[in-house]
Amino acid sequence: MSGRKDRRGIEAQRGAPLFPKSIPPEINHSVLTGRLSTEPQEVRSPLGDRVTLLRVEFPVADPDHPQTLWSWASCLVEVSGDRARRDLEELHGGASVLAAGQLSERWMIEEGHTSRRGVIVATLLKSGSPPPEQPDPFLIGGGR
Repeated sequence: MSGRKDRRGIEAQRGAPLFPKSIPPEINHSVLTGRLSTEPQEVRSPLGDRVTLLRVEFPVADPDHPQTLWSWASCLVEVSGDRARRDLEELHGGASVLAAGQLSERWMIEEGHTSRRGVIVATLLKSGSPPPEQPDPFLIGGGR
């Protein structure tokens, strides 16, 4: 490689800037669980690499009444090409997902508008089948 080396002698790839040493260590770490609200989408990272973008939807509890659903929210998860090929072969919309990694931002173009969105750049991704639908407690006798 012909990139620069950091203080530890590790070379930067393809002219990309070296990642700053975080103080305290592990300060930028996010964990997200939820369901895929759309099918995985192949896009390009800021460095031009192919990555898979997942939109993960999750419920948000009312801060004053934790048993009450306040709203639904979503977050984008970016998965590197190698990790995506290894971990996402059978991942489809509606699947349960656990993603962990670093929070970052990406410029997005949606419906003709450009904006910045937060994304989790995944270093860990686990998927499973969607949980079974919960029956409506008001339709089952004694569910109150």
